[in-house]
Amino acid sequence: MNLELIISQLRTYCPSFATRVAGAADFAVVQESTALLSPCAFVIPMDDSPEVSISQNAVRVPMQETFGVIVALDNRLDERGQASGISVDAIRAELWAALLGWQPEPRYDGVVYEGGSLLTIDRARLWWRFEFGAYMEIGPGDGFQEGALAALPAFAGMDMKVDLIDPAADPNLSYPGPDGRIEHNVPVPVTGDLP
Repeated sequence: MNLELIISQLRTYCPSFATRVAGAADFAVVQESTALLSPCAFVIPMDDSPEVSISQNAVRVPMQETFGVIVALDNRLDERGQASGISVDAIRAELWAALLGWQPEPRYDGVVYEGGSLLTIDRARLWWRFEFGAYMEIGPGDGFQEGALAALPAFAGMDMKVDLIDPAADPNLSYPGPDGRIEHNVPVPVTGDLP
């Protein structure tokens, strides 16, 4: 999932952050190097969970991608975190208003809420992770097969070779079948586009 799209959505629709939204790869990096004012948010990629393929002869795999929105809240006024904990509800409401049902790209279903949890708390900040996900489908265009098929030459026609069963064959044979002689050769050209 394109994290830039999510960051832009949060900057636009979450006024509490006042555009203080960025991306990151991991919480540890964010926690150690954050210089943004609180509250601020960081969008991180999380899991992608593919399901069983729904097709036997093509790539069609439903998959859920999840991402986290890690929020840093100012905790200096109340080291126990009570005030910051109350702020979590207000921030969650803004995140829901910005993300729930939103389609980050046409191939995704709407974003759903997966839950949230406290990451850590200290005298300065309370860190909370909200988790969201969206379903999409891994399709033929994502895999090898479509490109390989497109590289094949155009289908111009075929030659049918017909080997008839000899009607005079001995009926007592267990399998009176073709004798290996081609009696007819039928060329079948293809004209125009195939459906």
